[in-house]
Amino acid sequence: MNILPKKRWHVRTKENIARVRKDEAEAAEKERQEQLRIENANREARINVLKHKSKQKLLELDIQPQTVDQVPATPEHINLFANLEHAIQTTNKDHDKEIKEKNEEYEKKIGYLTYLGQDTNEALGKKNWYDVAPESTRYSRSSDIKDTYEKLTLKDKDGKIKEKVIDEKDGEIAWSAKQRLDPMNSFKSFCHNPKNLEKLKKKIDKKKNNKSKHKDKKDDSKIKLQKLREARLKREQQEKYRTQMFLSKLSGAAPEKEKDDKIPKIKPKYNSQFNPEIARQNYK
Repeated sequence: MNILPKKRWHVRTKENIARVRKDEAEAAEKERQEQLRIENANREARINVLKHKSKQKLLELDIQPQTVDQVPATPEHINLFANLEHAIQTTNKDHDKEIKEKNEEYEKKIGYLTYLGQDTNEALGKKNWYDVAPESTRYSRSSDIKDTYEKLTLKDKDGKIKEKVIDEKDGEIAWSAKQRLDPMNSFKSFCHNPKNLEKLKKKIDKKKNNKSKHKDKKDDSKIKLQKLREARLKREQQEKYRTQMFLSKLSGAAPEKEKDDKIPKIKPKYNSQFNPEIARQNYK
């Protein structure tokens, strides 16, 4: 709630607090006036009922009620605020003083009411937990420290501070944690469980099968590589023969016959056609 205290929409600004107190005082005053009006009406109604009953009793006893001669009232000053003057009642000063002290104490506690050059720690008479030197134990702190340290302590459901349990066995601290993290203990527990041994055997068998599959894949790759090598050598021979034919035509020498008779002699449709033996238009 102490974020941006200078904003007008903040709840704890002086103007908002004064406005709320003013509204509360006006509501209390209206309620008090209404209560006084109700009490006066009830009082008048009771007086009228008692007068009526007394008149009936006098008539039953044959006693004439005494009539009072009405004296003409002397003119007086008209006071329009007579009801308000009679309604004003003095309050208890001690009670008002206690309420004022409680309000000041609450405002100091939340850090709203501070004097010039005074911070919340001076107003509360306490210190921050990081301003106090550490003591022998974390639970033996003085009461001058703020409540922020209590929020950092671990508590149970009942609100009591949890006691720190020391894990010690045979003079060794943190014995259970060490046993839990020891790899030998985990290996022993793994070996004593037959389900884990079955899983281990399945893993070993799976690895063997994977190795055999990998070997088969290697053999297949070797065969494919051999075929690609043979195709490359054949392609190189054909290219070599073509270059020889081209050079022989330039020099005018008789070209040698092609060794590979399988390559058909095709007349290309264009002079610079690429791969004429593959093009379909040359077979039409």
